[in-house]
Amino acid sequence: MKYLKHLSIIIMMLFVSNQMVKAHAIWIESNPIGSKNQSHTIRIYYGEYASGEIEKTKDWYSDLSQLKLNLLDSKNKQVELHLTDKGTYLESSFIPVEDGIYQVFISHPARELGGTTRYEFIAQNRIQVGEAVTYSSIPLDTHFVFTNQVLKVKDLVEIQLLRGSNPIANEEILLMSPSGWSKTYKTNNQGKIQAEVIWPGTYVIEHSHMTDQSGSWNDKSYTKNWQGLTASFQVK
Repeated sequence: MKYLKHLSIIIMMLFVSNQMVKAHAIWIESNPIGSKNQSHTIRIYYGEYASGEIEKTKDWYSDLSQLKLNLLDSKNKQVELHLTDKGTYLESSFIPVEDGIYQVFISHPARELGGTTRYEFIAQNRIQVGEAVTYSSIPLDTHFVFTNQVLKVKDLVEIQLLRGSNPIANEEILLMSPSGWSKTYKTNNQGKIQAEVIWPGTYVIEHSHMTDQSGSWNDKSYTKNWQGLTASFQVK
């Protein structure tokens, strides 16, 4: 009986560990370059990008399929974009009418707790329209800053992690390639990492953070708060 009890504990620990490793995230995909007065498509996925797992929207965690997609235009005006359920992703579009940087983002705390953990799913992307561009801050507590251009194979990409306007040092950023290769980098004193991209396609970057935090969410108590932040860029 003692052997079976110990075996059950080990299996449970392995299961929990595997679930943590396999934690899903949402991410946004869009062409980083847009054209004035032309419709620009945006897609939102949920799954595990590193292993090629994309969940059908009916299977998304909690109320994630009801998330809101926000657009911050070149004049810093924020609007909510309409989303259409396409079965394996949510899709939206907008028409940029001026040159500048357009930012799309999601900040969605899931309705349900995972045990006693509150989960916040955050995603962002930027679209450049025209040559004259002015970068403005995005209304997310934690966010990435990275290049807007389409990169080429063997280019060096620089990614900065910020909280407000302050760089976050000594934090992990996971870089996931379309080939299935992934690598974790640690930010320097400026909150930056640099990585060479060696495969064409869409790359996803992710930063997650778990804190001890007590509170009540939808009439249920939680003791931890998890935040997962993602963004994507393209390589040709």
